[in-house]
Amino acid sequence: MNWKGEFFIGDSWMAYRGIAADNRPHAHATLQLTVSPSKNIVISDPTGIEVSGTAICVRSGRLHTLHPAQKVVLLLVEPQSQLARLILDHAGLTEISRVDDALISRVDWTGDIETLVDPLIQSAAAQDRVGVDPRLQTALEFLRTAELRGAVSKAAEVCGLSEPRLRAIAQIEMGVPLSKWLIWQALKRATVAVAEGASLADAAYAAGFADQAHYTRTMGQLMGVTPTQAMNAMEK
Repeated sequence: MNWKGEFFIGDSWMAYRGIAADNRPHAHATLQLTVSPSKNIVISDPTGIEVSGTAICVRSGRLHTLHPAQKVVLLLVEPQSQLARLILDHAGLTEISRVDDALISRVDWTGDIETLVDPLIQSAAAQDRVGVDPRLQTALEFLRTAELRGAVSKAAEVCGLSEPRLRAIAQIEMGVPLSKWLIWQALKRATVAVAEGASLADAAYAAGFADQAHYTRTMGQLMGVTPTQAMNAMEK
């Protein structure tokens, strides 16, 4: 069984819907929400403990493996976003936990993938929440399009913090190192390039990776699949 499905990349989230095939243990820079409304899915941690259900949340930076499944929806949501905080409100306290039906029932998981999470985004926006530290937000906006080399140091200058202080705030508020969040942005850029027809080598260059091998290693660590697997999954 191979990965095969459809992708969409939003401002602070990425969605995939289709077959979930083999994947190595990996840890996202994002929160992961995995949904299969009609059938239980299984996600395990490095110790072999399994969590099963129709909707499972994996917190950012947590090592896990998604067991193969015929049809799932994967949402990768940036941890500083209001959407991520809404999902966590409906998840358990453990690193990998079930998500309650009150959240999942708000979405038509068979609908247009581009607007799939709009009901959740609207719910999140309607809640009166304290956002992330504005200095961190400034740094994140800079890092969305920044080159990988030296980017965190430059972001610290932009937001008026020392680099160690910026890294500490990011770790507390997002649960992952800022450098890992930066690499997630580079992977998003590479994914867009591949979807638009770029070769893997060209996508790696466009995203700021040293070379295709660097891109491949990094995607395996953060996503559990190789760029080739992802590219094949996107083919019609």
